[in-house]
Amino acid sequence: MSSSVLQTAIPILAYCASSITMTLVNKLVLSSFQFHMVFFMLAAQAFGSVALMVLANRVGLNVKYRAMNKRDARTWFPVACSQALMLYTGGKALEYLNVPLFTVFKNLTIIAVAYGEKWVFKAAVTSLMLVSFGMMVMSSMVGAWNDMTFNGWGYFWMSTNCLASATFVIHMRKVIKQVNFQDFDTVYFNNLLTLPLYVVLSLVQEDWSGFVDYYSDKANAVELNSFARGIFISGIAAFAISYCSPWCLRTTSSTTYSMIGALNKLPIALFAMMWFPEPDTAGGVLAVLLGFGAGLVYTHAKNVQKQAQPSGSQVLPPPISMDRLDQTARPDEAEHPSNK
Repeated sequence: MSSSVLQTAIPILAYCASSITMTLVNKLVLSSFQFHMVFFMLAAQAFGSVALMVLANRVGLNVKYRAMNKRDARTWFPVACSQALMLYTGGKALEYLNVPLFTVFKNLTIIAVAYGEKWVFKAAVTSLMLVSFGMMVMSSMVGAWNDMTFNGWGYFWMSTNCLASATFVIHMRKVIKQVNFQDFDTVYFNNLLTLPLYVVLSLVQEDWSGFVDYYSDKANAVELNSFARGIFISGIAAFAISYCSPWCLRTTSSTTYSMIGALNKLPIALFAMMWFPEPDTAGGVLAVLLGFGAGLVYTHAKNVQKQAQPSGSQVLPPPISMDRLDQTARPDEAEHPSNK
């Protein structure tokens, strides 16, 4: 295999592996233990991302970000809060829903973002996009109809997450032009600004007294070790996604990157079906395949629209992942370079 092929394949595989790991570990931490500490997990991920970004920068890796400053922090803080709401509601939805079903319903966020972009930025919705939207709605209906472990709270949090995700994406695209963030700037500011918020909310909202009492019992030591490993891996995976996303973009293209994001949903669902002991049905598999196809159609429609529009015009976003990948601004989302 030639070196040029390896230089392209390695970041793509790293991108996919970090995405799959992040999703599966999140599901494990939020549904397999006695306590479901969503804010604590998000705090660990934010801390891991910031700490490892600083370390990577110090050792000479290509991780550059703008230093924290009051002006940008004040402007970006509402965006960081909307991201915190998106991640929290996503975590709660993942706590109650299985990963394949979560994947299917996450596609509905694309529809919300598309029409939000149409309203705010006057972006066009093409006929091919409407076809993909129809497939997304159909896959969600099939998935809900075949949900063997129906949970009302799961659907409530999933609906809230779709709205929160759309709000975050649209708000970020409005503000990012004011601060001129690129690559790791958004990741660094999002995680550093929300870390204290996650810590405070975890201390206030989550049952730390019960957590300490339960895991103080030596009989639960094995579970505590598994929980700690899950939290530790999730923190590393959060940084891995933040690093692999721009790495993949630099070595491929935004079109390839978007297509990989759509294709990656299928192995995530398949790995989850194998890893977690949850009932799978033919209808559930069909819903995943429909959602997978819808993501491909939408990605193609977005790329066709992008090629047809003048440089600098607003285009609709690529498919939204269920992990932290979309924190990173893509080249077509910012009009000016960041001041490093």
